[in-house]
Amino acid sequence: MKSSKKTVSLTFLIVILSCINSTVFGDSIAIKDNQIFIADKGLTAKNLLTGQSNQCLIPPLLDPSGNDVTNLLSTATDVVIKRNLAVVTTHPTNDQGNTTTDTVIVDVSKCLDKKNIPVKECISTVDMEKGVLTIPCVKFNDNYLTVNMDRRGNSSNWEVTFLKDNTTMTGYKPEDDESDDDSDDSDSQNKATKR
Repeated sequence: MKSSKKTVSLTFLIVILSCINSTVFGDSIAIKDNQIFIADKGLTAKNLLTGQSNQCLIPPLLDPSGNDVTNLLSTATDVVIKRNLAVVTTHPTNDQGNTTTDTVIVDVSKCLDKKNIPVKECISTVDMEKGVLTIPCVKFNDNYLTVNMDRRGNSSNWEVTFLKDNTTMTGYKPEDDESDDDSDDSDSQNKATKR
């Protein structure tokens, strides 16, 4: 009877420890630009659409200054992606043998498909003599179009006469611009200048 109680208690303890272990050491992921970043005793990436491993995170993994941080990721548990950087939570051991919590920054720009569109590619042009207005970057549903409009006689009325896919915008994602803080910086500079 004592033996079976010990077996049940031991089994229960093993199950509890397994649950705790899987919670503590479970994979932590972040998703950006169709890439899944996985922090689990290192940092890896997979393509969200195909599930295939992405070779963009083959060592050496570098921080923004170009230093190799691959060995610092052996205790990685969590990852957050901000712009082109992965902020990875690690749990190194200090000089006294105690586990601490730290972060390692990894440049993941080679994993992210970013498309920079020069401003000149989206500047609208108008030829009043011919009565033609060209608007190169018009968002329509999930696509970007180039739209030509013709002026109706000498009026201020215009009508769409031609539209096509804007191939320059292929692969562009508006969220790339949304995370850019340049507008915030210029606002704060403008406020400082006005004082």
